[in-house]
Amino acid sequence: MSDVLKSLTACKVFSTVKQEDDEQGWLAARTNGIGGSDVGPICGVSPFTSARQIYLNKTGQFPDGVKPDSAANERMHFGHMLEPIVADEYARRELCEGGSHPTFHLVTTDATLQSLETPWALANVDRLIVDENDVPQGILECKTTSEYSNDEWENGEILTTYIYQLNWYLYVTGLKWGAFACLVGGNKFYTYEMVRNDELIQDILLPKTREFWEENVKKLKEPELQATDTAFVNEVYKDVVKASEISFTDDGFNELAKTAYTCKQKIKELEAILDEAQNRMKDRMQDHEIAYCADYTVKWSPRSQQRVDPALLKALYPKAYADCLKKVEYRAMTIKAMSD
Repeated sequence: MSDVLKSLTACKVFSTVKQEDDEQGWLAARTNGIGGSDVGPICGVSPFTSARQIYLNKTGQFPDGVKPDSAANERMHFGHMLEPIVADEYARRELCEGGSHPTFHLVTTDATLQSLETPWALANVDRLIVDENDVPQGILECKTTSEYSNDEWENGEILTTYIYQLNWYLYVTGLKWGAFACLVGGNKFYTYEMVRNDELIQDILLPKTREFWEENVKKLKEPELQATDTAFVNEVYKDVVKASEISFTDDGFNELAKTAYTCKQKIKELEAILDEAQNRMKDRMQDHEIAYCADYTVKWSPRSQQRVDPALLKALYPKAYADCLKKVEYRAMTIKAMSD
């Protein structure tokens, strides 16, 4: 392995702690810089987490009550377990006779790599794709997801956060291309290759991550919240002092309120436009399931669901109904314009 890594002239080995051997030590090494999975959230393109949550992890301030829940931990656990299977399947399909790179093979790095040019840029790659002389040629990123994401993977619509992640690894290692391999729903497999995007790296990834590292992490300044922070912020600020009031005189808060108010109004308008358009199409389709026009295919398909009838359950089994009641507490935000 050391000889393979020596061929990577753009980076050096920062740590050799393995995740399966020392989870805490592996995570600690990642707090010394920005890794590939951090880049998407920092740049605001991740549907999973945010710059604020990355910041709290990097600075050791993440409250226990708002750490990833059991479902998220399960997804990460099985994703890690299935990584070797995904890698092996990629090799079977692509690194063989008739495949895209028949003379190449995969190597596991078991190392945190550090950019020589940008010391806070780190990389923990899933696999290196190496040639017959064990010289790294590319990077393989292994992914697993549910059947709900099949349409995107089938059409090659890879999440932007994954594209940012792989470009980050290519920057740190100095390599020119990489590949994604994804197991969807346990029974569908997709592979896609990607060439390094230097314009993306220089114009977006490096400036945004540099600002995050220098201005947020090193100065202990929390980055602004993002759309993916909803569950996080609702948990952090779940307690409220009833009837307490606060006034903001700065333009910043007023602009945020204006944005939220305007969006709520537009959502109502768009929902009405959507309902009207769909109802008119239904009126023309009648009992047909599929309709074709110049630019679109429209499907109006039957669905079947089984749901509990709360009123019937309460009437027939009042005790069971009472035993199953769960009190859910939350804070609801309303915005009223002074002119309303």
